[in-house]
Amino acid sequence: MRVLYFDPILGASGDMILASLIDLGIDTKYLEDSLKFIPDLKIKVESVYHRGIKAKQVKFITKKVIKEKDFVPLISKSRLKNKIKDEAIKIIERIFDVERKVHGTRHLHLHELADVDTILDIAGALVAFDYLNVDKIFSKPLKAGIGMIETVEGKMPAFNHATAQLLKNSPVEFIPVAFEFTTPTAAAILSTTAEFTNQISFSRIEKIGLGAGTKEVKDYPNLLRVFLGTFDSNLTDECLVLETNIDDQNPQDFELLMERLYDAGALEVYYTPVIMKHSRPGIVLSVIADGYNQKIVDTIFNETTTLGIRMDYKKRVKLKRNIKEIKTPWGKLRIKIAHLDKNKRFTIEYQDLKLLASKSNRPISLLRKEIEEYVRKEGFSD
Repeated sequence: MRVLYFDPILGASGDMILASLIDLGIDTKYLEDSLKFIPDLKIKVESVYHRGIKAKQVKFITKKVIKEKDFVPLISKSRLKNKIKDEAIKIIERIFDVERKVHGTRHLHLHELADVDTILDIAGALVAFDYLNVDKIFSKPLKAGIGMIETVEGKMPAFNHATAQLLKNSPVEFIPVAFEFTTPTAAAILSTTAEFTNQISFSRIEKIGLGAGTKEVKDYPNLLRVFLGTFDSNLTDECLVLETNIDDQNPQDFELLMERLYDAGALEVYYTPVIMKHSRPGIVLSVIADGYNQKIVDTIFNETTTLGIRMDYKKRVKLKRNIKEIKTPWGKLRIKIAHLDKNKRFTIEYQDLKLLASKSNRPISLLRKEIEEYVRKEGFSD
């Protein structure tokens, strides 16, 4: 699998993302030709040094002025590939939705975002991703400053309101410096296109690019690094396992507890019977999550009698998988396809199978067998 892995050493902005990709080897002339929907565009690339480290900076030179209302129509009418258009519009609309929410108005208010730079940063990054033909994009958690900074509207939080909204449900690392480490444009691009993870295992690193921010930060290198490389289809990441022992609760409560933990975002929930002190029978509640999730923690404390939760980060190896919805003679259902080297295997989503078995009033084991034979015959799992 060919992947990109962004490493925000400190900062992340739209121009830093593009600069790091140019440093990786994206041809500037190719970018200019791809972004011709902006007339007379020139891309200026410079080498700069941050804390003695050489990196690239990128600037757009154009006289074109673009209003926010023209962003989506401009992308739609461009000659960009359809998949790039769709992704660009998705990112732009996310920024617009957040800005409306932050400012409590239907009027778009992009304050310090430079209009033409914003659309070029987004489209340029997507063109570069397509040029590299990567299968997956990953990123380490983005960073946020603390305290207040000066803006055109006065003092504002270093962790920009719009950036915070765009990074909801994403991991964020706080640094005790009053500085805007991540801009809304970078947050929108990476939270839309990348999967956040603290570590992946490359089988081979092919290239490394460095993009530099335009502002200096005392004692820190304001750099964004990106790796291009490959690793096996077996994905390596990290999960959080939460456990607690319970021996003084009505077992009837555990059914609802499991449902609410899944609703809170748990990946897996299971119970293990154990014998506890004074020879009392009990259970070990185990919950697997992508990372720390306050809703899961609150659910455990609110729905059980426990007074404490053990937490442990575990490395895991996962097979690449995807879910496909198919039409069968028995009705629509989903199958999960796992990729094992060049081989594939599939399983039928149980809830879909259960629903079809109920509707047809047939034994679920017989229906499963017939559907599995149909899926193999039709090649749906290929």
